[in-house]
Amino acid sequence: MTITPQALEAATRQLVQARASGQRIAPFDAAIAPTTLADAHAIQDATVARLEERVGGWKVAAPVGGQLARGVILGSRLLASPARLPSSLVPLLAVEAEIAFRFDRGLPARAAAYSPAEVADAATAVAAIEVVDSRFADYGAAPLLDRIADCVSNGAFVVGETPADWRAHDLSKLEVTLCIDGKEIVRSVGGHPTGDPMLRTVELVNLLRSAGGIRPGQVVTTGTYTGLNRAGPGQTVTVDFIGFGKAEVAFS
Repeated sequence: MTITPQALEAATRQLVQARASGQRIAPFDAAIAPTTLADAHAIQDATVARLEERVGGWKVAAPVGGQLARGVILGSRLLASPARLPSSLVPLLAVEAEIAFRFDRGLPARAAAYSPAEVADAATAVAAIEVVDSRFADYGAAPLLDRIADCVSNGAFVVGETPADWRAHDLSKLEVTLCIDGKEIVRSVGGHPTGDPMLRTVELVNLLRSAGGIRPGQVVTTGTYTGLNRAGPGQTVTVDFIGFGKAEVAFS
């Protein structure tokens, strides 16, 4: 980590104030901006601590410089389907269909790496919707490390259904539709960035082995099957992983 304590405090304060006020901010000034992935994670962790939020789960982003990037899903933004969210709380109103893993039992810190089988045995795959949002006024123009510091632009996360036999499904070949107010916007087969969403889940579990591990009830999500799509105020978004499960969120 290269960020100074003063810069860490200043960046954290900006993100906390943005969340409290609902006012979007400009990208960080060069004097306080994260320059490494470790800096971005440090700002993120300090923000979650300052907000006095529990960690409801984690989203995994594409590696940066060969290192896995992760973002906290705040406990207050982890919702069960069908969910309702005020549009003003997540004004970007961007949505993605995802398969997440809900951990039914914890995987605590330990020296030895967890195997894929151990991770799969501890978790249940669920249909889900990520609501993408940003504390930055111009989400697209915000530098990548700034967005990682901002919990990898997570606005909320909606956990939906799971089949009784989820392990019998090939998660790399699921068919999915994303509908807005009943109109089909996307239909695809597969499409997850790594093929199988479990792959980066295992990586994250092992990344967290030295930082408290995974707790029961937390979720991990590792990418979208449908790309990023925009909804509008008052609209309802439904994702349906055909034969697997659905999730729904309405923006009031």
